[in-house]
Amino acid sequence: MAKAKVIVDFSANRYSDLELKNTAETIGENLLHTPQFQGMTEIANNIRIQAADFGTWLIQMRDGNKQVTLSKNQSRALLEGLLSTAAVKVQDISNGDEKLILDAGFEVKRKPAPVGLLERPANVVANPGPRRGSLEISWDVVPNARLYELEIIESPVTDKSVRQRLSTTKHKMIIDDLIRGQAYSIAVAGAGSDPGRVWSDAIISYVM
Repeated sequence: MAKAKVIVDFSANRYSDLELKNTAETIGENLLHTPQFQGMTEIANNIRIQAADFGTWLIQMRDGNKQVTLSKNQSRALLEGLLSTAAVKVQDISNGDEKLILDAGFEVKRKPAPVGLLERPANVVANPGPRRGSLEISWDVVPNARLYELEIIESPVTDKSVRQRLSTTKHKMIIDDLIRGQAYSIAVAGAGSDPGRVWSDAIISYVM
């Protein structure tokens, strides 16, 4: 069974000030009362003390004083640091035991569900490229695609047609060194965790 990973991010992007204070209070208490974390008494007490300090500044924030805001932010930074340090220790002590991590009051990273086959790329368009003998291909973004594969085939397509397979992480690509006056069949597929590919409908474009 895969080990759970403790979330170590306590920034404002994840926790509001009040959420951080409440979370810190819970973690401080849980670490003190969970036998497996008895070696973390000092940092647990430091978290409780800093959470109380942070809470005091939150109350004073009602006055809107700039100096109070600065002190509050400094207190928050100290509290975030203590929590991140404790999270690393909990990860080590718990050995990835999700229940034990949650008992300590921390959150765990959730495993992403398998995505499966990606959607068929839509709105594939070919325009003359910036140089002679080039095409600029674009298409709509495919959700969950890590990169895109393009198949370029001389048209009309026969067994002797020259095929190219190209890839890019963007949803557009310039293809150079094509034969001027030649028609090409172009298709695009998104690539993700699933090895399968769902190709777009092929479009035909002439190279200038």
